[in-house]
Amino acid sequence: DPDLQCNFENGLCNWEQDTEDDFDWIRIKGPTPTVNTGPLKDHTTGTGSGHYLYMESSGPQEFEDKAALLSPLFNPSGNRTCIFRFHYYMFGKQVYLLSVFQRTVSNAKGWLLWYKFGDQGNRWMRQTLYISSSKPFQILVKGTVGDGFTGDIGLDDMSFLDCTLYNGKNRVKVMCKSLICMLIMIQRCDFRPDCSDKSDESDCAMEVCNFEDNTQCGWYQPALEQMSGTDSVHTTNIFKWELGSGANLYPGEEEQCPSTDHTTYTVEGWYLFADSSNGEFGHTADITTPVISLTGPKCKIVFWNHMNGSTIGSLEVLCKTGNKSSKLWTQSGSQGPQWNRAEVFLGIRSDFQIVFRAKRGVSYMGDVAVDDITFEDCSPLLIPDRHCTLEEFTCANKYCIPKDNLCDFVNDCADNSDENPTI
Repeated sequence: DPDLQCNFENGLCNWEQDTEDDFDWIRIKGPTPTVNTGPLKDHTTGTGSGHYLYMESSGPQEFEDKAALLSPLFNPSGNRTCIFRFHYYMFGKQVYLLSVFQRTVSNAKGWLLWYKFGDQGNRWMRQTLYISSSKPFQILVKGTVGDGFTGDIGLDDMSFLDCTLYNGKNRVKVMCKSLICMLIMIQRCDFRPDCSDKSDESDCAMEVCNFEDNTQCGWYQPALEQMSGTDSVHTTNIFKWELGSGANLYPGEEEQCPSTDHTTYTVEGWYLFADSSNGEFGHTADITTPVISLTGPKCKIVFWNHMNGSTIGSLEVLCKTGNKSSKLWTQSGSQGPQWNRAEVFLGIRSDFQIVFRAKRGVSYMGDVAVDDITFEDCSPLLIPDRHCTLEEFTCANKYCIPKDNLCDFVNDCADNSDENPTI
């Protein structure tokens, strides 16, 4: 596949310069500017007119400065092994280090696949690496400067075999103010900002929502969106969720609707409520988050609810994945004239939405309200760039967790290795 090979005769092909390193690889033909280091010619044509990449080790570069190249994103390898082949040139007294990493998270260093130290002779060398991954992945090729200017390193003829490029539908390009984040889908809307301006978490479920800015914090009502597409349907008299406050209540409404919000405990504070003065008995109103791509093992949703009135129906919390929904929490009937706290454990989930579903009772005396919705401890686990300490357990997937979390019936590792019966 021509998309999976590059001889650098016409640019960098699918490879990109890393924006997080210290300097860039240089495309060149002929010898490098410094004598007694680097290639004299490329590998593809074996002549001075062919192009290759090299890492310049002369000033202003300093000892241990790094230049990294990023491959395109690849699909999980599945049952096959993805083969990465490249040619390198490490000639010079002060040649230091060339290394190759594999990563599945855009802001991580990844794990080391291969490295070479020092002078390897005045010739091109070929290296073949065999890669397996259960997740979409990316390859980093990193050169590190030694303690002198005779440390140039060359790269040429880099190719992949039995590897599949991550398709456009599942790849998200997030434009950040300071850099372009190339994010795999699982890194968007996962409660962890990967872009410096947090734009990969925009238009996502908000970690904390108190409705005080008079918005619904990204929660939306699918039924209303469908109806808004037809001009003949008016949404004024249907049972639906709305923003409300005690200041906007009619006389007598405080008997079934909160007179103050939970955040500020004032009549000016805002909350979300399902107005039972609209609709009929048994009608339901759903309000849902945008799709959440991935959560961590301790993720839970905490919210406050107000269910006071003689004909309260019910409030449910559901998890929706694709076209399937499962009920996580439910409460029916009047719960008194106060705000009540609720907590729902979510744990590790992927590509899902949280739905609040209100069901109308037999009359208008039954508004259901929610406020201060918080997703707690929901960002996915990060593999650390270190070894786990003696007080930590090393999960099979290289995460580190406190040893107190072993055998507690919670999948803290995200791969269940901390709950393995053998330990």
